[in-house]
Amino acid sequence: MRNHQSKSKYVLWLVCLIALTGFPMIASADVPYRTFTEDSYERTIMTQSAYSPVGVLAQEIPVVNEKGEVEYTSLQRPQDLFIADNDDIYIADTDNNRIVHLNEDGELVRIITLPESPLNQPQGVFVAGNGDIYIADTGNKRVVHLDKNAKLLNEIGRPESPLINESFVYEPTNMVIDKRGFIYVVSKGSYHGIIQFTPEGKFDQFFGTNKTEVTLMDIIRRQFYSKEQLSRQVRLLPVTIRNIDIDDQGFIYTVSGSKTEQVKKLNIRGENIWKEMSFNERLFSLASVESDELIEKQLTDVSLDQNGNVTIIDKSRNIVSQYDANGTMLFYWSGRSALGNSLVGLTAAPVAVETNSNKRLYILDEALSLIQVYEPTEFGATVHEAYKLMEEGKYAEGEQYWNKVLKLNAHFSPAYKGIAQAAFSRGEYERARALFKLAGDGEGYSDSFWQIRLQWFQKNFSTLANFAIIAGLVLWVFIKLKRKFNFRMMPKSNKLNSQTWFQQLKHVFYILKHPIDGFGDLRYLNKGGYISAFVILILTVVMLLVKSFYTSFTYNPVPVYAKGSTYMLTVFLAVWLSWVVCNYLVGSIKQGEARFKDVFVGSCYSLFPVVLLGIPLALISNIFTQSEASIYSSIEVGMLLWSGLLFFWNIQALQNYGVGETVLNITLTVITMTIMWVLVFILIGLTSEFGNFVYTIYQEVSM
Repeated sequence: MRNHQSKSKYVLWLVCLIALTGFPMIASADVPYRTFTEDSYERTIMTQSAYSPVGVLAQEIPVVNEKGEVEYTSLQRPQDLFIADNDDIYIADTDNNRIVHLNEDGELVRIITLPESPLNQPQGVFVAGNGDIYIADTGNKRVVHLDKNAKLLNEIGRPESPLINESFVYEPTNMVIDKRGFIYVVSKGSYHGIIQFTPEGKFDQFFGTNKTEVTLMDIIRRQFYSKEQLSRQVRLLPVTIRNIDIDDQGFIYTVSGSKTEQVKKLNIRGENIWKEMSFNERLFSLASVESDELIEKQLTDVSLDQNGNVTIIDKSRNIVSQYDANGTMLFYWSGRSALGNSLVGLTAAPVAVETNSNKRLYILDEALSLIQVYEPTEFGATVHEAYKLMEEGKYAEGEQYWNKVLKLNAHFSPAYKGIAQAAFSRGEYERARALFKLAGDGEGYSDSFWQIRLQWFQKNFSTLANFAIIAGLVLWVFIKLKRKFNFRMMPKSNKLNSQTWFQQLKHVFYILKHPIDGFGDLRYLNKGGYISAFVILILTVVMLLVKSFYTSFTYNPVPVYAKGSTYMLTVFLAVWLSWVVCNYLVGSIKQGEARFKDVFVGSCYSLFPVVLLGIPLALISNIFTQSEASIYSSIEVGMLLWSGLLFFWNIQALQNYGVGETVLNITLTVITMTIMWVLVFILIGLTSEFGNFVYTIYQEVSM
């Protein structure tokens, strides 16, 4: 019996082992951080690690002392990192006043101190394609140009130009050099932008200056303060540039501490191509969760790899984020290392980032005084290759990579877009449309539907033409017969017309043609009632539901889960009812003549243009593409404007106001609504706290 049980246990363990090896699981314990990405609807989702840490470099730098003995020193507040074309690593070891040169494996090649003109607090280093070395010698307020053997060729000091005043501070912290040899220098505290020098080191121009950020209070001060008062205010200046990088095409990338345009991609004219884009705005940081205080982002460096992917580091939140060449989020991770207890892969104060030709990522940590090294995982490498092929227009070749990505992570929505583009390129428009919808790509969905619609018209054009001719003839005959015999298509319903509410409901069409007289009739001729008003209100609710659920994905790119009706209808009815109540109260105080019934009915009737045009617009959007977006937008704006004017004329007629009094009434109504909702939220909060207090007392007593 015991032998039988032992054999059964052995077989069970063997089956489990086979199952585990047959279905491998993703090991999240291999990396000390979690990786996230964003789907097409800007939801943060966890994903496999895109990069895994493989080790650290430059923890101990061997140097020969005066006695000829080898001793090991550590980096001291390093500020910059650069990887040359041959993958050699250069580190600006700031407080040690040196540049440390390592090979790809992290072995020391040389230490550059420039004995003939010693470095002082160097904060930046750049190696040109020909091997020349440029150093931002911050303490000496210069940029030094060395040859590949570290021999001094040139010094670029403070720029001289009539455009530069004497108070200009020149403390270079970093620089890049383009293929023409022009030098672009970032100076500490300079709000003029990047300083551009010629290859000979002469000042050329300021480049890529940030815009001055103006707050609402600044605008108010400019309107109401005198010149003397403004002169005593702190001068508004553009935000300074923190760091810089350049790609193979000559585009320059900068990072700044501004609230907008934190990362800029500058063309040769200094114009920001990424003006409408934002970076690291909604990124989740474990540091923010662990701390009770809100940690502001502090972007410190940007780096480009060979595929054009952009890697950005956030020093304060320890976030490493990566975007494709178009600024689309790929993935990001966050993990803070405790000082004195460093863990491979975690950073404490990242200040510089670089990528080598093997796509390894190197992050220089100022606090830990070392370089963290990461390499792409299978998932990360597959995503990179798929994006590369997509950027090159090789959609069919990239499809296999996107399929592989989906096998690894079925929630990675860019993969659906990549497969959709491959299907579109093969002419599989129905499949492409479905995949674009999964990817949340409204533009791709529209393009696919445009092709489907074109094919349908080409196939059915003769049938449509014949139908149009026959329909035209039938209509012409019908009009002739109707004029001759004066018949009705449908018998007149005396029973329905005898209903008061139906007559009041028909009055809304008179209001559309004669708004002021029509609204006046609601008050003085009893042309409106609660039943007809509720009918229009219900139709408005139906319109909102139809618009939410039946508008084309082209014009409403919202996932199915987000099309909930409860929240939308609650907000609409709450806002509308508060408008009615507050407008009636304001009118009562400001000598208005309208009763509550008049305000209620008039506000309902004012919604009718939305009902009249909203439902057909939602349905007809399903045969529109983005090519007809101007038509769709014009109808939608016209519908809302028409309804807004009816609200204005409704108040003017019912309250017997002039134009100025009507504007004042609307303004006071909006203010009253705001105050009312603030009080409601305060009351809800106090009620919740009171409930918790009562429950706590109950628990104490019951114990």
